[in-house]
Amino acid sequence: MQLVSETCRTRENILILADFSDGNWDAIQFAMKYLYRTHSEIGIVQTWHRPNFGFSMVRDLSPILQKNAENELETLKRKLLSSYTLSDSQIHLFPFEGDLTAFFTSNLYAGKNWQVVMASGEDGYQLSENPRILEIIDKVGHSLYILSGWKGIGFRSDGFVLSDTNNPSQQVLEALSNITAEGKSFFRVCLNSSEQSRESTEKQKIIYRDNCRNARLLFLEAGKGNGQEEFNDFAAEKGQRIMIFDQNRYRKFTRSLKSCLDLWLVRSKGIIIGHH
Repeated sequence: MQLVSETCRTRENILILADFSDGNWDAIQFAMKYLYRTHSEIGIVQTWHRPNFGFSMVRDLSPILQKNAENELETLKRKLLSSYTLSDSQIHLFPFEGDLTAFFTSNLYAGKNWQVVMASGEDGYQLSENPRILEIIDKVGHSLYILSGWKGIGFRSDGFVLSDTNNPSQQVLEALSNITAEGKSFFRVCLNSSEQSRESTEKQKIIYRDNCRNARLLFLEAGKGNGQEEFNDFAAEKGQRIMIFDQNRYRKFTRSLKSCLDLWLVRSKGIIIGHH
């Protein structure tokens, strides 16, 4: 039996992917409740893009877009400090010029062992059809938690875990232990059994069962070795969703899904489309 509480704990760093939406606070509350340890460092990144049309537009809009990102981060930091017992030095703000995928290759990201959290009010199927989300899943490399359709931090949703490495990370096991300790829940755990012996796969299942005592677990085999089909099936169902991707530097989802309007990316630039 391998319980996560019996393993050596190290300080965790948490990264929130902000996007000018109410989901930012949901992601922070989730991280503080289920991932945070004493003295963890919290990073919040908000990207902004320099317009690539017309010099005058670049001159006029770039400072505004940058300021929007900085203001969003400062607002989240003030709310975080007022809601939780944290020191100012534990919170790091990253207003980043460029795409999130560029951020994931920067020294700001690469230098720490992050747990990455993002939340969206969009339904799961909209996320699974979004090429940008798939790119984030590929590029993060560290443990990634995606919340969809959440309102507050009460855990009432089903969960999906993609565990496509030979051993589940202690980060994800501890998060699952914390989440499932609150009550009965249902998680689908997708294992890359094609790359392992049957004995190794059965050992993985035992580890998950030991750390998810109150959860009902359904074990799946990753189709075609990457788990995208299983992820799509889970995300297509309605309701609150939590999707957990264990750390894997070599994950490669295919890009065969149909394109859709990338609302999450648009919001990350501080742009609002339509009327409310």
